[in-house]
Amino acid sequence: MESVASLNFTELDLWDHLWMASGGQGSWFLALGFLSWVGLRIGQNIYNNAETPIVMKLAGTIFSLFIAYGWLINFGASEWNANGVANAMAAIEASGQVISPYAAELIANNNPGEPFNLVPSLVQGLFILSITALQLLPMWIKK
Repeated sequence: MESVASLNFTELDLWDHLWMASGGQGSWFLALGFLSWVGLRIGQNIYNNAETPIVMKLAGTIFSLFIAYGWLINFGASEWNANGVANAMAAIEASGQVISPYAAELIANNNPGEPFNLVPSLVQGLFILSITALQLLPMWIKK
């Protein structure tokens, strides 16, 4: 496999890639925000109706868990993208090209070359846990 430096990518090319991919992740973030709101509404409607069948509670639970998984994918993809760009910038620097202080900072503050993973940071994990709890608890507690 050819290295990034041998393909004549520039730092600007990599910044363009990072921001284009971040824009896509932002769209997913907005969509997941909307779906989280839908999950909150489902949980509240189930809570307000004591006669809700178990099938609806299970469907609401599955929907909410898919939303939580979507958040994990979104956060993981964002981190993976930043790590990949940091890795490519490190390869450019290793080839002898001069990189900007911003590129050096990106390399220092990420894990260049780290593979994709679904393990969120502490803040991301607490966010996903709180949204999921706010969706699921009203579905399963008695009014």
